[in-house]
Amino acid sequence: ERLRHALEAERRFAENSAHELRTPLASALAQTQRLIREVPEGPLRTRATQIEGSLRELARLSEKLLQLAKAEGGGLLVDVPQDLNLLLGHVVQDMQQTARVPIKLTLPSTASVFSFIDPDIFAILVRNLLENALKHGSQGSAVEISLSRDGRLTVVNAGPVVSAANLAKLTQRFVRSDKYVEGFGLGLAIVSSIVRGVGAELMFSSPATGKADGFEVIVQFSLAS
Repeated sequence: ERLRHALEAERRFAENSAHELRTPLASALAQTQRLIREVPEGPLRTRATQIEGSLRELARLSEKLLQLAKAEGGGLLVDVPQDLNLLLGHVVQDMQQTARVPIKLTLPSTASVFSFIDPDIFAILVRNLLENALKHGSQGSAVEISLSRDGRLTVVNAGPVVSAANLAKLTQRFVRSDKYVEGFGLGLAIVSSIVRGVGAELMFSSPATGKADGFEVIVQFSLAS
């Protein structure tokens, strides 16, 4: 019971801190961008640009901490079944606009897939899976994402094989399989928390199924009857 209260206090602290940081970070970023526009080329603009990059990174970390707090906070299910086909299509379309490689989406052609997961939580899960695949995938190789009629969401990216020892640690907070890739090591921890919260199953494979290399994530959702 004491551990549960301690974990809940930690979650609330992370959520409140992330919320409180949003406004001052946005203000500092806006002021820095204004400074970049106003000063001439030279050391001052270079330094301001570096500060802008650091503020953007801090804002992304704040958003990830907020996502993690939501994932661990409960209330991840809704009363009305959600069409995962429709939700997945929207998220992929949005992310494809800024992705450096194609995102190949495969959906069931003959049936919708319904689940009770909250649509915003589903979007957070998918975004984190795709961000992970885009960061760690081989340069120039497409990321594949598919949803089957039985509620199996699969994300595959090309890349070096991840060892079994590293696979076992990927859902730990602040753990990265590749230290040379930008990120905070929170994406798959967020995914894992959401999966537990909605009663789904999470599986990692490397190499990806039927391939000599790559990384594969499977999330098996429970369907609305």
